[in-house]
Amino acid sequence: MKTRMQDGVVTWREVVERHHAALVDDLTLRLDSEIQNAVARAVQKEHEQAVTQIERARRTTAESLNQTLRLIRQSAAEAPALQLLADGSAPYAQRAVVLLIENNQARSLSIRGATDENAFTFALEDAPAIGSAIESKDPVVALGSDREISARLAAALGTAESQSDSDGKAYLFPVVARQKVVAMLVAAGDVVPAPLELICEAAGMKIELLVPEAPSPLKPLPNPELVQITAPSVPATATSERRAWDDLTPEDQKLHLQAQRVARVRVAEMRLYHAEDLSKGVFAGRIYTALGSPIDAARTEFLQTFLSKSPTMVDYLHLEILRSLAHDDDRLLGPEYPGPMV
Repeated sequence: MKTRMQDGVVTWREVVERHHAALVDDLTLRLDSEIQNAVARAVQKEHEQAVTQIERARRTTAESLNQTLRLIRQSAAEAPALQLLADGSAPYAQRAVVLLIENNQARSLSIRGATDENAFTFALEDAPAIGSAIESKDPVVALGSDREISARLAAALGTAESQSDSDGKAYLFPVVARQKVVAMLVAAGDVVPAPLELICEAAGMKIELLVPEAPSPLKPLPNPELVQITAPSVPATATSERRAWDDLTPEDQKLHLQAQRVARVRVAEMRLYHAEDLSKGVFAGRIYTALGSPIDAARTEFLQTFLSKSPTMVDYLHLEILRSLAHDDDRLLGPEYPGPMV
């Protein structure tokens, strides 16, 4: 059977085939659309699940960090406060050793994650990297070799050169109390530095509260029969800073030390809780634009708590922001940064 058209004769088979081809094209378009929608829904679901997991991980990390900080604040003695550093570092490092620093020696107080957890002691001269961190009072990343951190500590952390399963790095976090390094947290293996630095700052602040401050020495009364001799070999610049500190009252000295600690903690919190914004700000050369809210909040607190309380106060917050966030390059703070408050 045939059907006639104006330009010729078309068979029913050709009509059916054309109709079938049209149906196939339409079905293909529908299938493609359904597949694209299904893929979009799956991607959206994966994204939502990933966001949920990230938020859950952030909450867990924040809760763990807050618990560690709370336990440190509640410590009744120096040793328990320092021992908490090893356990509290677990979410941020695979292995950790807490060292007590005294008499040019380092003694292990707590060890976590090492195959050999026996206590040990070594001379600081055998660990130049630790000596450098003690001198600077700042965190240091060093090679975890025998020559840098001592053979015993390298073996405990698994960072010795002969061990290929380690990244070979040791992260050193000094615990500073009364301007002196009294202990050190040494971590290795997938280390997240910011929270470790924060808990070490908290431990140092707690130890300062636990250790009684030594009384200031009494100044001798002037005697007209005595002649004071000043050594001409000492430059004025070498003694001016010390004289300025000695001229402060004990209350002012205590307030200055507290201001320094608070400045370090607030800036460490910025690095911890706003790490992504900080990276963007450093890259763009506008740290203040990226971290305006936490910086302004810290400035307001510092102004009300310290700058308004003493005319001798220094803007330690600005100095810490410049050092820790901008790496001593004020250009990275950006033109919007209001500058020091005094």
